[in-house]
Amino acid sequence: MVGVKDNRQTLAFISAIDFLTGDILISRYVVPSEEILDWRSKFTGITKSIMESAMLSGAAFKDWREARENLWQFADSSTVFVGQSLNYDLEVLGICHSRVVDSAILTAEAVFPSCNSSERLPRAWSLKAVSKVLLGLEIQSDDRAHSALEDAYAVRDVVIFCIRNPEELKSWAELRQKDEQAQKLKKGGHRKKGKKGSNPAQSTQSSHHRPRRYDHEYDYDVDDYEEFRLFDYARDCGWPDGWDPWSD
Repeated sequence: MVGVKDNRQTLAFISAIDFLTGDILISRYVVPSEEILDWRSKFTGITKSIMESAMLSGAAFKDWREARENLWQFADSSTVFVGQSLNYDLEVLGICHSRVVDSAILTAEAVFPSCNSSERLPRAWSLKAVSKVLLGLEIQSDDRAHSALEDAYAVRDVVIFCIRNPEELKSWAELRQKDEQAQKLKKGGHRKKGKKGSNPAQSTQSSHHRPRRYDHEYDYDVDDYEEFRLFDYARDCGWPDGWDPWSD
């Protein structure tokens, strides 16, 4: 997805595969319906000239509506959509669909089993992180643009792994729970130091401490054991406080 005004995003490429067979259903450029302020070329691999070439060669849907129409040729109201952070994909496609399996939620729920359906999950893990740790699969390499098709297959593999290997998922989740506890202790230590310290600069640094790193507005650097806070991520993206990106 690419950036448009008001800190929003719009569709520029769509990939969809059949979860059961792995067959490619759609993998095609989508002509943006709004003026593009940020092509995010380093991450999307899309530039203005590439999009213009796709338009001229007939390799792009004319807009997100045509992309949605083509998607519905392979799906209906009973279809289960599978993806990572599906709310973003459904939003840019103008789709409201209740039958979903979200790999980000699936793995986060394993770490936070006490959260009920009405509660916001405190954290989630990126597709890059869980693919590397659970599958030993390297995706979204830093030296090349992300591939929507590669991500689609990675999501499929992660979900299948979680279904087939509940004990290994549980073991991974238990390690993440220990990480959570360690992070809380670490943050608690920073807060205490900030209160006791006589140096105002040290106090300010502690109060603004964030253990997560963000390379880019819609891309975050996550290693094997690193997770991100949803509310920090939303705030860094410029979204208003209280907006829940997991509401779909």
